[in-house]
Amino acid sequence: MEKTFSIVTIGCKLNQFESECIREALERRDWVYRRFEDGACFYIINSCTVTGRSDARCRNAVRRTRKTAPGSFIVVTGCYAETQRERLEAIPEIDLVLGNDAKHSIPAILDELAARREPSVPVRPRVVIPAAPVEDGCIEHFLDHSRAFVKVQDGCDAACSYCIVPRARGASRSVPADKVLSQVRILSDNGYREIVLTGVHIGRYGADLRPALTLASLVEEILERAGSLRIRLSSIEPTEVTPQLLALLRRTERLAPHFHIPLQSGDDHILAAMNRPYRAADFRDLIEEIAVAKEGVAIGTDIIVGFPGETHEHFERTCSLVGSLPLSYLHVFTFSPRPSTPAAAMGGTVHALVKKARSSCVIELGKAKRSAFLESQIGTRHESLVEGAAGHASSFVRALTGNYCEVFVPRAGLRPGALVPIRIERMMRGNLYGVPVRVPEARERKIETGRR
Repeated sequence: MEKTFSIVTIGCKLNQFESECIREALERRDWVYRRFEDGACFYIINSCTVTGRSDARCRNAVRRTRKTAPGSFIVVTGCYAETQRERLEAIPEIDLVLGNDAKHSIPAILDELAARREPSVPVRPRVVIPAAPVEDGCIEHFLDHSRAFVKVQDGCDAACSYCIVPRARGASRSVPADKVLSQVRILSDNGYREIVLTGVHIGRYGADLRPALTLASLVEEILERAGSLRIRLSSIEPTEVTPQLLALLRRTERLAPHFHIPLQSGDDHILAAMNRPYRAADFRDLIEEIAVAKEGVAIGTDIIVGFPGETHEHFERTCSLVGSLPLSYLHVFTFSPRPSTPAAAMGGTVHALVKKARSSCVIELGKAKRSAFLESQIGTRHESLVEGAAGHASSFVRALTGNYCEVFVPRAGLRPGALVPIRIERMMRGNLYGVPVRVPEARERKIETGRR
């Protein structure tokens, strides 16, 4: 078989980074990457299992892959593969299931498969894969992205009653600071002006290292030693936004003024049932402190509706808290029982229609929050990352501000990957429009696609 492959990534930024590691490792072994629709001999589906919908997306991707490339070899890896291997192995379209521990051995495994497979072998053989060395190198590019994600941590030591991620990813473990710095420098040297630090539980960064480090100390070291790029943090828990992080936010413009801090519920009874280590009042105090620390800071949150035992009164407390806080956007999830988690065995199931109604209510609240935040940005100036064309044949490009606003800007020679000062001038049909204040040539460095 030809050494051609394609990757389908479902889920979080950590999965996206790990897919990019697999892609570049395969290309170093002389494999040829192909877009999904172009067809390949091997397909890798990097799965997520945070919700039932994530599981369904993986199964749909498998069916779509088999339809697109009937003779291909399909490998499913990631968190769904880690937690529900037997269910996936029972799906006839899937040829091989590999958990997270084997994810970075995929390049060596595919080499072995390509070498041993012959035309006389059935289309979907059940093969036994020998032990393979783990690929553990840095990536050079981030395909089709104007900004790059960098893994700084994996696993989770928390025990939220609804969450299967600790089972899928294991205990919290940090990437050594020197390796993070090396990865960031490579991406910076290749033209990336914004790096997103990602992981499962990044607020725990460094607690397992010796000597121990903190996320704030890592960010500070990157800012001092890795060029003039901008750093953005992925999701961070409420109890882990430290005074040191807030001091960095106040002191430098190179830490993006954007925090995503999961709330999940605004009711203390539900928070206790979720095994979340804070109360609603603690969350309120934190959000108000962040809002004061930096004018225009964007603060997003996650909300779960329909958790077992959630009454109308519990739900109303969540809506009241969220409505009163300076939040910029909401991510809304309908409770989905995950196998073998404590919440899956709890009584007090909320009816599906009630969950749907509550979800719609919070989504509408989130839309109003987002609209108000965008409108508040009219007249402000931001260093903004040019992401790409706003649409086919459009005269505008999309730019992302430090505080997570998408702004349409006249194309006028701007290249993806440039970090450009813009002024936001108006809002029309829910979209922000702005103009460049100036375009510094030194920062207009084109991002490579990662293709060879």
